[in-house]
Amino acid sequence: MLFLIGMGLSHREIPSNALGAIADADEVLVDQYTNFITDEDLASIGEDLGVSLILLSRSDLEENAKLMVERARTRKIAILVSGDPLIATTHHTILDLAHKMKVEYRVYHAASIFSAGIGESGLDIYKFGPTTTLAFWSDNYKPLSHIDVIKKNLEAGEHTMCLLDYHYAEKRRMRLAEALSLLHGADRQRDYNILKHETKILVLGDIGKETQKIAYLGIAKIGKEELRMFEGKVLTIIIPAKLNFAEEEALLKFS
Repeated sequence: MLFLIGMGLSHREIPSNALGAIADADEVLVDQYTNFITDEDLASIGEDLGVSLILLSRSDLEENAKLMVERARTRKIAILVSGDPLIATTHHTILDLAHKMKVEYRVYHAASIFSAGIGESGLDIYKFGPTTTLAFWSDNYKPLSHIDVIKKNLEAGEHTMCLLDYHYAEKRRMRLAEALSLLHGADRQRDYNILKHETKILVLGDIGKETQKIAYLGIAKIGKEELRMFEGKVLTIIIPAKLNFAEEEALLKFS
C-alpha cells in the first residue's frame, strides 16, 4: 500500500487521519526534492511522529520511482510531501505508476501555497491566471517563460502567482533579490516594459508559519531593509493586475 501524505505549509499540519497510516507504515519516506526541508524541520518531523525518516532524492522520485512503487506491493510505504501532495507533477507520475502496476494507494491532502497564499493576500481567487515559476538562470539556461505568463495575465486582467525556484544541488531557496533580478532581466530581454517604476508586487514569506511576513511593495523602492525583512524565508511573489475596491482595501494592511 502506498500512502501519499501532505504535510501542509509548516510541516506540522499533517492530517490527523494520516497519522495512523504513518504509524503503521513499514517505511516513512520524505520528499526533499520537490521542496526544500531544512535539517531542523526534518529532525522535528521525525521526533513529532516518533519514526525514522528516509530521505528521497531526485533519482528515487524519478528514475527509480518504479522500484519504490513495487515495494509498496508488499509493504506499507508512506511518502511525506510539503504542502499538498498533488501539486507537483512528480507525485502524479508516482500515482500513475501505482495505477498501472495495480498497487493500492491513498492520498491525504493538506494546505498548499496556492490556497493559503491567495487567501492571505486578500485578492480575488477568481482573478488569478496561470501560475509561473522563477527558475534560476545559469550561463546556458536563461528561461523567459515567466515574463510571458505575467504579460498574458496582465493583458487579461489576471493576477500572477510566481513560485520561486529551489536549487536542489545547493540546497537553497531563491532570495528576493535574485527573484527581482530575474523579473527585470526577462522584462528587458523581451522588451515588454511590464515592470514600470510605479509597479507594485506582493511578497509573501513563510506563509502558514509563525514567521509569516507579507508586504505590498513598490518594485522600484525595494531596498536593503526590505530584502533583510524576507531573508531566509520561503518566498512567493504575486504580480497583481488591476485591483477592484475590495482588493485595494485588502492590500492596504500590507503597504
